[in-house]
Amino acid sequence: MATTLLHLSQVQVRRGMRTVLDGQELTVESGQTVVLWGANGTGKSTLLETAAGLLPLEVGHVQHGDSVVLDSEGRRRRTPLTLGVVLQKNGMLGAERVGEHLRCAMSMSGQSIDIEPFLKAFHLTHRANDTVAQLSQGQARKVAVLAGLLPAFASRAPGLVMLDEPDAGLDHDAVVALCGWLDELRARGHGLLLATHDDRLRAHATHVLDLAKDGVKPLDETPALPDVHERTSTPTRPLAAGGFGVRMHVRTMMWLNTNAMAALLTLGVMLAMGEFMSELDGMQQLGVVLAPALAAGLCGEPLVAALREERAGVWWRAVNRSEPHASWLPLLIGLAVGFFSATALAYPLDATTLGAAGLLCFVVWHGVGWMQRSTQRLARPQAVFVGLLTPELILPYSLLVSLLS
Repeated sequence: MATTLLHLSQVQVRRGMRTVLDGQELTVESGQTVVLWGANGTGKSTLLETAAGLLPLEVGHVQHGDSVVLDSEGRRRRTPLTLGVVLQKNGMLGAERVGEHLRCAMSMSGQSIDIEPFLKAFHLTHRANDTVAQLSQGQARKVAVLAGLLPAFASRAPGLVMLDEPDAGLDHDAVVALCGWLDELRARGHGLLLATHDDRLRAHATHVLDLAKDGVKPLDETPALPDVHERTSTPTRPLAAGGFGVRMHVRTMMWLNTNAMAALLTLGVMLAMGEFMSELDGMQQLGVVLAPALAAGLCGEPLVAALREERAGVWWRAVNRSEPHASWLPLLIGLAVGFFSATALAYPLDATTLGAAGLLCFVVWHGVGWMQRSTQRLARPQAVFVGLLTPELILPYSLLVSLLS
């Protein structure tokens, strides 16, 4: 008996002032390939991203397996299924390496398989250690498609694969390989939801939902299921969003260009003012020493801006329900800034001062980062000036200085 992997119940979604989906129903069962069909602007991508739990609902709910992962009250839950997602954008940072991104995507399923046959089929074997930024647009699209398919291939249980125009930018041989993989995933019992304009992909569907019409229609003829050969998978630990974030920070040095530079500029300005520390009382001296750590934290999370690239942050929210962040790195940066600040200003160096600098940078960094990420889900995130909210973080800074002095 087929298992229901995805169910949308009476879903209503708005984009700005326009209602894109209204009372939408959709069910995808194991062993089905449902194609979303229709002209541009009919809501295919909106429906697919809603199914992935990415868009807020006005009415209804989204269910993965037996769990409601999103409802109209804004409640969200992590999906119990292995989830593979391909967005219209590729969902990758330019600094990621090809093999690294594919293993990261597979790790979300808790299993890993050999990626070599898939890279070979897409003529990407020689690019496995290259960064995404070094690829052509077509090659980058192939990597994004593989990142959506591999978690299901690695999974030992039926999973859900959602692909938004995966054929875009692919050559003919790549589309042929993709069609074969779609049939293999269906034979393995996975459920597939596919938005496309390509008749070659539609020919491999079991059901079609034409958004200009009502209801999902089964096709009279469906492709025969291929013989499925065993793919050996090994357990692996899912890559945490914080671990990935630290890796990207270290590789790109974005923390140095933003947070550390703000701290150095703040310290430089104070040093340019000459000798003044002796004229201040203890609380004022501590406040001056901690100011560079505060400046570093007030810059927020540089990854938020980087993750807008190719909607990488959205891809992470779909497969992991969280976005990459700097994790413990702000604490380490705060400790270093506190050390250099106290040394340069001839302030007595002790564990309390260093700890305060590290904690201050950590809390403010992640606090501003939380505000930055919160605005990314709005219809017009660029219209919200997060910087106007940061002065309120001066209060906990003042309280910390007062407490320690």
